[in-house]
Amino acid sequence: MTIVLLLLLASALVGMATGFVFRIWALVLIAPLLAVFSAIVLRSYEFGLVAGVTVIAACLAVCQLAYLAATWHLHAPDISVHDQIDGEPGEEREQKIRRQHK
Repeated sequence: MTIVLLLLLASALVGMATGFVFRIWALVLIAPLLAVFSAIVLRSYEFGLVAGVTVIAACLAVCQLAYLAATWHLHAPDISVHDQIDGEPGEEREQKIRRQHK
């Protein structure tokens, strides 16, 4: 059980490190490496097929969730769900409506 937790922790750390440094395309290279590394470690500890595949899938999911958390943490200040209401139009207009002065 300890090796499973260590693999999950290592996957989370790799995902977060990737999210802080690289773009999403890096996961294309990291995911197979992570899966192969996890398979080698689990095979050396004599995990069965079903348990090994389950742990590998969990490691990949944790890695991707950690990547998403890291990128969200980096870009959260730039993304605002609510527009600031100050009476001025934003930088990008949502509709092409001219001002109507009467």
